[in-house]
Amino acid sequence: MRYLSIATLLMLAAVGLTGCGEGFPDEEMHFGIEDKVRPYAVVIEPPEAAPGESVSVTLLARAPDPEELDITWRVALDYDLGLYEADEVERNYRDLAVPLPVADSDGFLKQTFQWVVPDSALLYSSALPEVLDDPAMVLLAEKLIGPAAGSPPTKSAVDAWLKALTPADLTAMDPLEREATWALADRFACQVRFRATLLTGRVIDVTRNLTIRHTKRLDGPNTNHNAEVINFAVAAVEKENATEEDLNDSGVTKTWYSFIQEGVRLADQVQIPVHSRWTYYLSIRFVQEDYTSPFDPTLLISEDSRNHWYYFRQDDPMSDHQFFVTEDGEEAEMWDLKE
Repeated sequence: MRYLSIATLLMLAAVGLTGCGEGFPDEEMHFGIEDKVRPYAVVIEPPEAAPGESVSVTLLARAPDPEELDITWRVALDYDLGLYEADEVERNYRDLAVPLPVADSDGFLKQTFQWVVPDSALLYSSALPEVLDDPAMVLLAEKLIGPAAGSPPTKSAVDAWLKALTPADLTAMDPLEREATWALADRFACQVRFRATLLTGRVIDVTRNLTIRHTKRLDGPNTNHNAEVINFAVAAVEKENATEEDLNDSGVTKTWYSFIQEGVRLADQVQIPVHSRWTYYLSIRFVQEDYTSPFDPTLLISEDSRNHWYYFRQDDPMSDHQFFVTEDGEEAEMWDLKE
């Protein structure tokens, strides 16, 4: 019997987390077959904020020797993907003073700090031109703000108008004006980029973007939220190379071990029997959100996700044990892990 914890059965929702650096080995899925530092998530809560609001930034990683790991942080207040998302730039850097990470006996570490969005964050960004040129934003600003927005509307005028609004102001508006205000707040947005540099024998950079806009502050329906996990469970199937169909086959013996069920966290650690000829499935279900399209308010877009799977064998970290295999019994590569 071995204890498997949520920290051990790692699920990375890969959107927004990138890694780069010198000599980064290519064994993507396995924590233990080499002694490298492994960042696996940066979580920002909430994932969008308005100027003046605070967010919590958390780095989750594993290091063979956490005391030898040096982590520095900075944020680029001017981040832009550029035209056709082809000319990515980072400018206007700020170094960040953050608390030291906290690590457990297996080297899994967590580092959390608070950050206040600068009051002029939307004005720093080159993603928003000083004279607005997006037709939808120009039209909305002219209708909502009037001559005070400028002709054509300017970024500073729209920024000042949105900052002055309160949720109570929107409640008092007629429905069409309220919808238009939310539409302007949705579009009048930028991103900042956090960058953590993890230094041991190698240099590893991890980045995560934060959206800056007034949608959440004004109770807009398109407010983005971090994923809320409803179910998190492991299925132990007493069959070698079992397929997904075997999970629903009453003739195949299997046991489900739940960590989170119907949104309730049941346990941090669960005893799960590990056998070399059994198959294990990790099941995740989360709350899926819908958003309206910035080009067509009547169109609903459903949230999607991509998962990358990693594992760490606590009883034998340097083992070459094939934890993930294909239906042919071969060790799975990252691109094999579709579900």
